[in-house]
Amino acid sequence: MYQSPRTRWQGQSVLPIYAMLFAMQCARSMYIVLVSWFALQITGEIASVGKVLICWQLLAFTLGPFIGPLIDRFQRRRLFAIGETIHGAGVGLLAFIAWVHSPEHTPITVLYVTACFVSVGSLLSYPSSQALIQQVGSGLLMRTVSFGILSSQVGNIVGAALGGICLTLSGVTGSLIVCAASSMVAAVLTSFLSREEHRTSRAPHMQDLVGGLLEIGGSPRLKVAGCSLLLAYASAHASNALLAGFARYDLKLSPNFYGWLAAMYSGGGLVGSVIFAGLSGVARERALIGVGTVLLAVATAAFSTSQTMAQAVLWQGLVGLSFMMVRAASDVTILKTVSNQMVGRVRSNIDAGIGLVAVVIYLLPTLARDVPARHIFLGLAGLFACGSCAILWLQRRGAKAEGRPVSR
Repeated sequence: MYQSPRTRWQGQSVLPIYAMLFAMQCARSMYIVLVSWFALQITGEIASVGKVLICWQLLAFTLGPFIGPLIDRFQRRRLFAIGETIHGAGVGLLAFIAWVHSPEHTPITVLYVTACFVSVGSLLSYPSSQALIQQVGSGLLMRTVSFGILSSQVGNIVGAALGGICLTLSGVTGSLIVCAASSMVAAVLTSFLSREEHRTSRAPHMQDLVGGLLEIGGSPRLKVAGCSLLLAYASAHASNALLAGFARYDLKLSPNFYGWLAAMYSGGGLVGSVIFAGLSGVARERALIGVGTVLLAVATAAFSTSQTMAQAVLWQGLVGLSFMMVRAASDVTILKTVSNQMVGRVRSNIDAGIGLVAVVIYLLPTLARDVPARHIFLGLAGLFACGSCAILWLQRRGAKAEGRPVSR
């Protein structure tokens, strides 16, 4: 197994990473809440939310793999800053258009176009942030990943809750301005990071691209981690696509309560990140992935039965907890297995798969237009159960291939 380089980062260089992740995830979470409610306000159809979010993910699996080699060739902190600037500019442009036309008369196509634009920023900033985390070295990796996830989840909670509050107090336009400002803050925070000692690859771009794919295909651990992330993010994207309609039409919630319900997904994730902070080692990471995927299916099925706000909050939090168990264990597995010179390519290829899954999930409200959101959640729970069985099988086969005991 590869051990990441022991680059010595001082405490003042690590803290900005946590702040960057907080501001970045605050902007992402707030953006999802705002555009989901915005799309419903314009069209009144749940399917419109899925269409906007499809545009948000469309470039992830079409352009994302080609961006990966670029992330491995240039300074990651600069690419992160560029990505967040693009994201903030796209959200700011949407706010300006909504102010000019008024939210009710804003063409839905504007949401589609700006969603594609802001996604370019995400394609640059998230893989770059993972590479920056890895540079703390193997001795600090577990702690930094745990606190990084904690910062991200706090950002998700603040962003989702702030989105609901701002919708109530200042409407769509003012809320989008706050969202754009959060991305700009994340970009500015990169100026506090130490300069990287990064070597530019001289290999052809396509050779680097293929190298990332071969790295994933040749490692049992990366296969399990990648498939687990596909399953976990399928749950997250299902919440993005269906939660607004479920809250508005099934639970009859106001925008403020919808924001808090969306925030509970990350609230469960907070608990998960705290639990994960005390765990280390490949065996425990494997266990977290196995338990987390099973719990994800069970919690999603329970969430589909929610009849009240209290029930929805409880099960939504449990879904978020299971998501974070899988995500945290998979992220650490990837960063422990892959060299820092390959992180961008590997993460971008995995993110491309996540983007493809997201597009399929976001098509569900359109393909199943007459099916209630709670029934779609129940169907997804069945798929998650099948996926968890497949991941457990991959783990067992991988353990045998590496000559280790299947369970500990």
